[in-house]
Amino acid sequence: MRARNPLYVMAKPPPGVQAAIAALPRNDPGRGPDLLHVTLISLYDLHHAPPEWLPATIAALDSFAAAPFPLRFDRIENRKAVTLRTREPLAEARTFQKALVHHLLAAKAPIMDGTTPEPHITINYRGDRLNAQKMPPIGWTVDEIILTESIVGKTTHVEHGRWPLRAGVA
Repeated sequence: MRARNPLYVMAKPPPGVQAAIAALPRNDPGRGPDLLHVTLISLYDLHHAPPEWLPATIAALDSFAAAPFPLRFDRIENRKAVTLRTREPLAEARTFQKALVHHLLAAKAPIMDGTTPEPHITINYRGDRLNAQKMPPIGWTVDEIILTESIVGKTTHVEHGRWPLRAGVA
């Protein structure tokens, strides 16, 4: 199997929200709650990227400014994996993702993949074939973003930096 270390900008729920998600019956208890996250943008595979790409990405994120935004999930769905989702448009999150992509492009940062997935949290990577179900809403205000390398197959995240989001920034 070819080594893969995808690099993402993600948001992680605070500890209280992590605990609430970890307590859901369809959550995989074998994965630590510290791995729960929302991928905001998928950048590139760090394992195969030129060595200058990571510092260029970090420099671009150093100059990024955006306001905090809310995330809220009220459904559990099985789509190859078990995920928390919502039927709400999550307009602020999508606006944030668009602003982040535009900033990275303007900064000429490498974003080979550059996909902005529909915001969701994967709670079990092995699908459970159960139907979608409503649940009491779980959410938080995203007030920082994290540049994270995922070591595929090792259930490991390597953090490459954190950036606070600040109110009053358009």
